[in-house]
Amino acid sequence: MTAENKKHLHKSLSESHSGLRATIDGIDPERRIYTDADWRVRDIIGHIATWILQATKSLRAYQAGTDYAITNLEENDFNEGAVTAQRALTAQQVYGEWEQACDDIKDALEETPLELFPGDLLMPWGDERGTIAELVEFLTDHDAEHRGEISKAINKA
Repeated sequence: MTAENKKHLHKSLSESHSGLRATIDGIDPERRIYTDADWRVRDIIGHIATWILQATKSLRAYQAGTDYAITNLEENDFNEGAVTAQRALTAQQVYGEWEQACDDIKDALEETPLELFPGDLLMPWGDERGTIAELVEFLTDHDAEHRGEISKAINKA
């Protein structure tokens, strides 16, 4: 891993975040996106923020020479629980948490020594190990998946 590779990962996170921000700009945060679930734009943004936070915890643990994973993860229950908790917040607060989570993961990435990049960290879901580049790829793919779903729902209207 070189400093240039590290910059590329940082840029990928920044571009992914900017793309999602552009997609939701001007969209009512209460707009329902999924017809089979009561998830709105704000819920998706909160969901993404939750997973970025979990990824940051894994990365920070890895930096410290330990592991972090969500204990007893049942993904659907975890996701629904996070969304339910975030509904007590305003949309502005959820978006603020998302912005902060994006800043935090980029800060953690920047603070990771180059010699740690080829190692394998425990992914936050706990049943997989991978590189930091793979963690960043998961986050950007996750953003892209939900950005596409938001765009599709908006274009159907």
